[in-house]
Amino acid sequence: MTTAAIIVAAGSGQRFGNAGKSFVLLQGRPMAWWSLRAASDAAAVDEMMLVCGEHSFDLASSLVQEFASSKPITLVIGGARRQDSARAGIEATSAGTAIAAIHDAARPLVTSTLFDNVAAAATKHGAAIAAVPVSDTIKRVENGAVLATLPREELMIVQTPQAFRKQLLIDAFAKAERTGLSVTDEATLIEQMGGQVRVVPGSVSNIKVTVPEDLVIAEALLAQRDRR
Repeated sequence: MTTAAIIVAAGSGQRFGNAGKSFVLLQGRPMAWWSLRAASDAAAVDEMMLVCGEHSFDLASSLVQEFASSKPITLVIGGARRQDSARAGIEATSAGTAIAAIHDAARPLVTSTLFDNVAAAATKHGAAIAAVPVSDTIKRVENGAVLATLPREELMIVQTPQAFRKQLLIDAFAKAERTGLSVTDEATLIEQMGGQVRVVPGSVSNIKVTVPEDLVIAEALLAQRDRR
């Protein structure tokens, strides 16, 4: 069953302070390179889509040209919202693609094993996400006052990649467009359709680079991983 990895690198990087955040250097390589490498090394992945913004097209184009892989890579221009970029990536996949694994380029410590695991779960169940248990106490707050303490054992921190049967996700995007639904992850679209999303164990090291300080942490984690 053919699987496409869609690496979303089209964000504006407002919180990071750099519109080309996904292409800043990390261990001497553009940050998106690390996600492409993990996807390329995944046994389940047959092709890759790198989704960039118009503002980062030249950087993304250079990366695609220089990246060495036996698997095809397609460069795609994304949209204003994350879901627009993910949808553009899905629409660019080959006709025979059955599973789409969507991953944020801002999570450079993803592994090929995690791509394989979410793809396998999506093949079996239709939709799957990577997630890790919450370790902190979480409280619901309004106007500076605590409203409730949420049961930690019921909560998980969602990561990417998230994998889906391609047609299921296409249908979900179409429904979102009809209803005006805007989401921050694709799993929410499936949930809104009443579908079940399976959870695959993620990794605490699969961090998201959001602010410059996160880049320092990612550098240290990658250096530690490469020494093993």
